[in-house]
Amino acid sequence: MAKLTQHEDFGEKIGGAKKDLWRQRGLYADDLSQMNTREADKYVKKDNIWKKPDYQAMIDGGIPFDIVYFIKTVRDSLNAAPLFLRTDDTDEKKLDRQKQYIDTVREVQYVMEVVISKDGALGAFERSMINSGYYERMEPGISGSWYAVATEKGRENPAITDKLSRALFFRSERDFEQKITQEAIREQFGVPKENKVPRGYEVLFSDGKYTYSANNDWKPNTYYVAKGHRILQRNFETRDAAVKWVQEFAKNSRDGKKKRFVPAQLEHVQRDGSDYRRGMDAQGQDYLDTFGFKGGEFGNWMTQNDRQASLNYGYDALKDLAAALSISDQDISFCGSLSIAFGARGSGNFVAHYEPLRQVINLTKMRGAGSLAHEWWHGLDDYLGTKLSVKGYLSDNPSKLPLFSRLIEAIKYKPETVEQAATRAEAQEEKSRRDAERWLTAAVSRYIKKTDEKALSEYERLKEAFLRGEHGSVDKLSKLKKSVSGHVISKNDREQLQLYERLLGKFAEKQEPFIGRVATDFYLNSKKMGDICEKDGGYWASNVEMTARAFAVYVMDKLQGRSDYLVGHAESAVGTYLDKEGNTQVVRAYPQGEERRAINQVFDELVAELKLQNYLTHDDRTVSLSQREFVPEPNYTYPNKACADQSIERMSLSTNFHGEQISLFDYDGLDFDIGDEDEYDDEI
Repeated sequence: MAKLTQHEDFGEKIGGAKKDLWRQRGLYADDLSQMNTREADKYVKKDNIWKKPDYQAMIDGGIPFDIVYFIKTVRDSLNAAPLFLRTDDTDEKKLDRQKQYIDTVREVQYVMEVVISKDGALGAFERSMINSGYYERMEPGISGSWYAVATEKGRENPAITDKLSRALFFRSERDFEQKITQEAIREQFGVPKENKVPRGYEVLFSDGKYTYSANNDWKPNTYYVAKGHRILQRNFETRDAAVKWVQEFAKNSRDGKKKRFVPAQLEHVQRDGSDYRRGMDAQGQDYLDTFGFKGGEFGNWMTQNDRQASLNYGYDALKDLAAALSISDQDISFCGSLSIAFGARGSGNFVAHYEPLRQVINLTKMRGAGSLAHEWWHGLDDYLGTKLSVKGYLSDNPSKLPLFSRLIEAIKYKPETVEQAATRAEAQEEKSRRDAERWLTAAVSRYIKKTDEKALSEYERLKEAFLRGEHGSVDKLSKLKKSVSGHVISKNDREQLQLYERLLGKFAEKQEPFIGRVATDFYLNSKKMGDICEKDGGYWASNVEMTARAFAVYVMDKLQGRSDYLVGHAESAVGTYLDKEGNTQVVRAYPQGEERRAINQVFDELVAELKLQNYLTHDDRTVSLSQREFVPEPNYTYPNKACADQSIERMSLSTNFHGEQISLFDYDGLDFDIGDEDEYDDEI
């Protein structure tokens, strides 16, 4: 039996992977030497330095609940991330400030880790603030109480805040009792989950002396449940019974809460395009040579079979992507800046993701199958943002490239239909008439109603003329008002009524309504997905995600055949919800129909523009693994000389391929039975 090729990480080390970072022990200042600026900005956070303690375990271990609550209060009072001063205007100064922040958080952490009693809590300010030189202890004043003043060291450290100092400082045990112990009781801190009253509810005792009910059925010495000023249920014999009832009540009240979207794992990965590999297995070196990737990684838990399958499917998918866009294979890696990982960098919440900090696409074991085009777009979006000197993705700053603005416009809006425009115009006209009539009533009507029938009849006639937009009707109404009240319509009212007169006159001309724009179904459905999906935070309707989902279906439409590993999840963004009538409605958060065709047309123009501007390179050729040498055609152009030099160097391929076909997979039909779920519970 042929020995399987052993696949290991290839190319340059990507760095920053979960398997070799500081995540378990927490971040130290020295760890910043292994990070780039973007990573430091992201990872220098309190939660990465002082890992959130298991407060319940501390209580179960014998530390009093109020002491544990004090530790939590102090930790919460620390800034979540470093604060920078205006003088921190270089990367070096920002790095120094980040190191200072890490050291300060660590100092406070070390003091808190030995606090196990009230005496320890009362002495924490002195040990952490005074002994470290951030505050200076001053002699007692007239009040007889000592106080502290921030030193120069404390004032120049943004991590030393008033909030932190107040959390640490107590004048007496009574002060501690009021600030910490009583607050911990109100917050139900340390109360086991099964005994907690849900937030916003109260379980109260009634002795029967001051209670009332319409049916006189409120029993004395019982418990009742309240929320705000409403009593939800009463006559519980025990507090435990009331707590159990309100827990179930609160749970049922949240039945309609948002649910996390998880796309279904592909049962099979199918493909019917060109045979790029000519029956051979792809190697990591092929990703470097063919596409110019900077590097590649595998998850430690991936078997050699998994690695080979991922390499083969990924290789074919990326070739399909290049063919669909008619770009150079080397464009896939954005001039060698992109890396790829298979199951090496998952965080437990994604089937696939793009990391802008390290410019790497990660696809989990097989649940990432189907998302490659989506994530590649994120890479391109980030790459263009960098090239055009914007902070972050270009889709968040589309004005830097006019066609990107057009893409966002096509994704979010479409022209009204004639019927929609007519309906909108009718609604606007009706609203304007109502507003005009209300203004007229306030300015004139109340004066006329006190007069005779003749004046009232004339007012009604002039009012109808005004609402038809007849020129001069406001002047006539003003004269009528003067005849009955002695006063004309005030200047401000007259000017506003004349504006309405002109507007209503235009309505009477019955002009063709202006064709405006309305939100696309894609945009509306994306917002709806945000409403029904957990922890959305604007994710579904963001420019970054909507462009990626639109690009995936664009690639699907451009392909000559099927390529599941590339775009199998392109049409998976589907959710359901119950409407007001209780009927199940389906939401599809990807472009469809005419909207899809309009968006695809802009993508065509955008890809062509990127080629004209040399961000991408037009190439209609298909190069297979059997073609060992890369010889540029005379008219072949590269985005820049660096890309050309790099491409020629990397396309000098080795001729040694030892991969054998793996029996687990049917490569002839490219039909892959995924089988077991991988270890991640993921979401695109």
